[in-house]
Amino acid sequence: MWDPWGTGKTVIRSAYAILTDQPVANAISPLNANPPFTNPLVSTAAGLSMLNANTLAGASSLAPNAINKGFKNPYVQSWNLNVERQMGTNLGLTVAYVGSKGTHLRVARNMNQVFFTGTTLQRPFSKVNLSSPITPGQALGNINEVDSAANSSYHALWVTLNKRISHGLQFNTSYVFSRSIDNNSLSTNTIVVQNSLNIANSRGLSDFDVRHRFVFGGFYELPFRGNRLVEGWQLGIISQAQSGNPLTVLTSVTGFTGVGTLRPDIVGSVSSTGDPNQWFSSLTAFSVPCATPNPTTASQLSTCHFGNLGRNSLTGPNFLNTDFSIVKNTKITERLKAQFRTEFFDFFNQANFGNPNLSVGNSRFGVISSTRTPTGDFGSSRQIQFALKLQF
Repeated sequence: MWDPWGTGKTVIRSAYAILTDQPVANAISPLNANPPFTNPLVSTAAGLSMLNANTLAGASSLAPNAINKGFKNPYVQSWNLNVERQMGTNLGLTVAYVGSKGTHLRVARNMNQVFFTGTTLQRPFSKVNLSSPITPGQALGNINEVDSAANSSYHALWVTLNKRISHGLQFNTSYVFSRSIDNNSLSTNTIVVQNSLNIANSRGLSDFDVRHRFVFGGFYELPFRGNRLVEGWQLGIISQAQSGNPLTVLTSVTGFTGVGTLRPDIVGSVSSTGDPNQWFSSLTAFSVPCATPNPTTASQLSTCHFGNLGRNSLTGPNFLNTDFSIVKNTKITERLKAQFRTEFFDFFNQANFGNPNLSVGNSRFGVISSTRTPTGDFGSSRQIQFALKLQF
């Protein structure tokens, strides 16, 4: 911390830290489903029992889980630089730059991703080794490997204006302009990268990225005096507005890589319309990257390629919400006070839409069919609640 002019009204602060993540159990717990701990068998034979299961039943296809033997613990470097300035008696302004970089972040990838030789579908590891005591020669499917190959970066400008209570008024307001980028936001432990052999191909905006966010919160004590009926009134407000989260459009093609994360090609210009009935300005701007729109056979899948539309390259609906309260404090005795509250959640009944259907070829593609928060106090339709509290 540094007071550059020695007046006590301007302060410059800076900080840097390295934070190491502790590995979580669900990174390795799926391994207990692998042979020999679990030996999957399938059979429709009559008279099947535990005694003859291995003889009558043939092993089902194996899709083992794995963790990279060179897995490295994730860590994040975080830093900030901020300047705070006192403005007048009760007002303070803070301007800050905040950044971070994540390294060796966790990501799931298919290490047995399908590839094609001509029109023949193949996998790098097609079968269990013939010398293995565990279902030798059995076909191998996807191999879901937990790896530490992802990274992230975050940069933001924070501006905060804070007013301490005076003349019955207090408020705090802030604006953030930020950008968060990563390979995988780990919203799920399943494989979500398009190409497991090229993690960088999925680098894009984080799922939770919000470019602009504004928040205002405060209350005001009405200056009425005279008797218990007109005294003790307070008005409160919390209002927030933010831009939408990124969207990743996908196709329904699953066989090209063994998992359903193939993105489409972008063949025209597209933007957001703001209309929940059709969020995208042009559906024809998206094309399934296959010669056959719905490939099922190996020959049809061999005509596919990885889509060129970037991950999280489009944006969903904005979010607006205002909560408002009216509070009446009434002094009954020296020690007893009654407080009556009327609270309005989503005061303006702003419709905050959820994300559109993101599957190319689906009959509802581009259509928003739900609100962002269907129920609850935050962001749902307008709700009003009353409360009475005795304080003593």
